[in-house]
Amino acid sequence: MAQINYIKDLYEKEGLSLREIARRTGKDFRTVRKYAYQENWNPPAKKLEAEEFPVMGKYISVVNQWLEEDEREPRKQRHSVKRIYDRLKSEHGYKGSYSSVKRYVGLRKAELKRYTEGFLPLAHPPGHAQVDFGSFKYYDVLGNGCEGHALIVSFPSSNTGWVQVFEAENQECLLTGLKRIFEYIDGVPVRLKCDNMTTAVAQVLKGSDRIISDGFYRFMLHHRFEADFCTPAKGNEKGNVENKVGYTRRNMLVPVPTITDFEAFNAKLLKLCDKDHEREHYVRGELISDLWAIEKRHLLKKPQSCCFKSYPIVTSKRA
Repeated sequence: MAQINYIKDLYEKEGLSLREIARRTGKDFRTVRKYAYQENWNPPAKKLEAEEFPVMGKYISVVNQWLEEDEREPRKQRHSVKRIYDRLKSEHGYKGSYSSVKRYVGLRKAELKRYTEGFLPLAHPPGHAQVDFGSFKYYDVLGNGCEGHALIVSFPSSNTGWVQVFEAENQECLLTGLKRIFEYIDGVPVRLKCDNMTTAVAQVLKGSDRIISDGFYRFMLHHRFEADFCTPAKGNEKGNVENKVGYTRRNMLVPVPTITDFEAFNAKLLKLCDKDHEREHYVRGELISDLWAIEKRHLLKKPQSCCFKSYPIVTSKRA
């Protein structure tokens, strides 16, 4: 890995040609080209070959699909080996033994766990979102100019984003906005990146440690997503949503809107966001809506109960 990193530095930082890098390192030109151009550094997932499981062979793809889908579901509602065995028999005519299913499932789960533990974060993993507030001006029913607060949730992988506006920027507005957007997109992001807003963070500790506010922590527990918080004064760590704040202000809040009913206005905003996704991605050249249809498969399922406020108060804070 040290040699690979050296090749990347020579190519990316020093701007050397591939042939010059090959001369300096003594490596084959094709090897240098491979690592200089490589962008995906995730460890390759070893595939269990069907030939190793003659009885399970044609059922492996089905079992893999069930296990991968389980990753997005609550732990208590994931497939047990017995449930997989029963479904294979009743739905796919499986004639093999329970022990064959158990052996394959055990190996596959171990494989998935190793892959997860060895995962190197991509720049924009699908299903990961960013959130931020942005201020804007609006007119109230009397024509008075007021300051509003727009909550934006963006998904950098597909460059989608949804917005909800409020009169304030408190915890109730944050959680209400997130809840509305999660319900509208019919899913929950796997991870949510945000800054150290007081509505979510009670105290910033050393490094990446945070004491999360009770209300936000209960909301996280209920919806089962993880939260990442930016390094103080490093808002660029959530650059996608930072850009989306300005984009939303320019394209959906100009001319300065008159808001007499926030509920009705927010309902229109969600539709405007959907309409905005019918344009090409700035890099990938595909419709954002098409990219979102693929990314949406990575979202967590919404909780069955939508009223997170019914949960008891959590007195112990999480560090």
